[in-house]
Amino acid sequence: MIEKNSIEINNVSKSFGANPILNDCFLTIKSSERYVLLGSNGSGKTTLAKLLTTLYTPDKGEIIINGYNSDKDSEKIRSLIGYVGHNSLLYGDLSGYDNLRFFCSFYPDIDFKKQFEYLAEILNLSHLINQKVAKLSHGEKKRLSIMKAMMSNPSVLIMDEPDAGLDANSINNLTENFFPKVINGNITVFLTTHNSDFALSVASTMGILQSGKIESQTQDIQQFSKVIRKYQLINESVL
Repeated sequence: MIEKNSIEINNVSKSFGANPILNDCFLTIKSSERYVLLGSNGSGKTTLAKLLTTLYTPDKGEIIINGYNSDKDSEKIRSLIGYVGHNSLLYGDLSGYDNLRFFCSFYPDIDFKKQFEYLAEILNLSHLINQKVAKLSHGEKKRLSIMKAMMSNPSVLIMDEPDAGLDANSINNLTENFFPKVINGNITVFLTTHNSDFALSVASTMGILQSGKIESQTQDIQQFSKVIRKYQLINESVL
């Protein structure tokens, strides 16, 4: 059986003013793959993630998600993906439950009750879901953002440093509950991080973003340690 490509990044470049961020970038992610992209702060990970969500458009090249072109089919792509970014994109004066209800009003075909109960338990949010978002901690807001991204049953999940600012218990919740039980080979994941331990715990494929290009990509788990070491050397060189 031939595996389908879920994400294709073909010769993509992106600059902001005179500052080039991505330079002739290529990447192919198979369906159901958990692709983890390592990169230091400022390497362009967030820019690449936002290109995949169609929040940004490439200056050059093309991005294809599940067969749809990000320039021509942005609305279709947005209906297929879930996105977890640095900002929660939640309304602070509403409860977590009301935020989810509002978000899911754009997806009338989903089984809200089923998704809500399942994800709230997995992400350990059942006891917090009726509190106003403004009163939640950073980690609680992050878990609620992940729940929001998954409520629509996306086929592709884009996660930009979902581990940033989380305590050890919250990270363990992701690695031991969320990824094994919710993702579990059913969803294509593109995830960025600068945490090598977190990367090792969730990746089926790993790469490094450096100088605007993706390097050292591998699906061989035995090679992950070499990728991590190269990433650490890159970080040491820029300190």
